[in-house]
Amino acid sequence: MNTLNTTLPPSDPPVMLLAAFTDAFPDQVMEWIARAPGREMWVAATRSGTEDFTVVAADVGGKATFNLQSAKTKTTVLRRPLPRWARYPAGVTLLLARNGLDVVGLNLAIHGNEPAGPRFDYGVGMAFAALWHDLYELPYTVDTLIDIVDQTRREYVGDQG
Repeated sequence: MNTLNTTLPPSDPPVMLLAAFTDAFPDQVMEWIARAPGREMWVAATRSGTEDFTVVAADVGGKATFNLQSAKTKTTVLRRPLPRWARYPAGVTLLLARNGLDVVGLNLAIHGNEPAGPRFDYGVGMAFAALWHDLYELPYTVDTLIDIVDQTRREYVGDQG
């Protein structure tokens, strides 16, 4: 069983990330912050207390809630299609769970300096993969994260809109 690291790393997260988290989850305390290496894509997270993952991307005005079961069908818990940007967090989570990571439900806010579109979506995947590695104190490199996100793009996200 994997053990969660519960410390916030020393970093200088953007105020917009902190504000997005507070706006989306006003009654919760942020437990983790991660940044995609080499990118200005950040994620702030806390445990959800359920099996659900609620991801808020204020930069694109998006919010999606999925769990491992709904993610398998690329849908939210309400059985609506996952937005393209949310397919990266869902796909990365499924891939890591399939590879033995004991994933827990999270509430997350994402913020980045990328315009909406493929680069933003890919950066979300990178930040999400970095977060999971930080949570479980797993070593990684930029190449490790790129491999995870590329596999997610090929096997999960695909070319659908």
